[in-house]
Amino acid sequence: MICPDDHLRPLVLERLMLYHRFLSERGGRKALATVTSGQMAEALDVDPTQVRKDLGSIGLRGRGRVGFNATEVVNTIRQVLGFDRTHLAVLVGVGHLGGALIAYRGFARYGLRIVAAFDSDASKTGQELAGCPIRNTRGMTAFVRRHQIHLAILSTPADVAQRVADRLVAAGVRAIWNFAPTRLAVPEGICVRDEHISLGLSQLAYRLSD
Repeated sequence: MICPDDHLRPLVLERLMLYHRFLSERGGRKALATVTSGQMAEALDVDPTQVRKDLGSIGLRGRGRVGFNATEVVNTIRQVLGFDRTHLAVLVGVGHLGGALIAYRGFARYGLRIVAAFDSDASKTGQELAGCPIRNTRGMTAFVRRHQIHLAILSTPADVAQRVADRLVAAGVRAIWNFAPTRLAVPEGICVRDEHISLGLSQLAYRLSD
């Protein structure tokens, strides 16, 4: 989940991920040999011209009346987004959310491998969750440096998130997937992706109240 090159705008990256999921995660449906921009546009509620522009931005060109080679599209998107490489990560904060993230096996499809988890609760030290060892946060900085970890997943309480982020960045982490309910201040060049679960819930609750 290392941030891709800046020349691709965030909205383009999000649509590329949609195309990848449409073609590679078909849930038992027959895999497609070829796919047209119209098919993807209809399935994903995107303008066909936009689909062609997005795929063109990563060097893909379809053929008239045939469309795109589906395997080529998936493989190219995987290369652009970095899914074809393994990204070692640590997770900090082994609460209910952190534990669920560790146990989720789908990350492997996107090249993410959580090699260790850290928590300040000494009673969790030495335990394993889904094969991932849980360590005390006292040893976090040394571990990150020793194993040259560049990606961290943060699922700590809000009041400690910034301090943990500072330690991670100082240890060499370049990207943080932040599930803590707070915004982090990081140096220029550090990539942070915020996942605001409460914001998503508030949007759903608002719609239900209409």
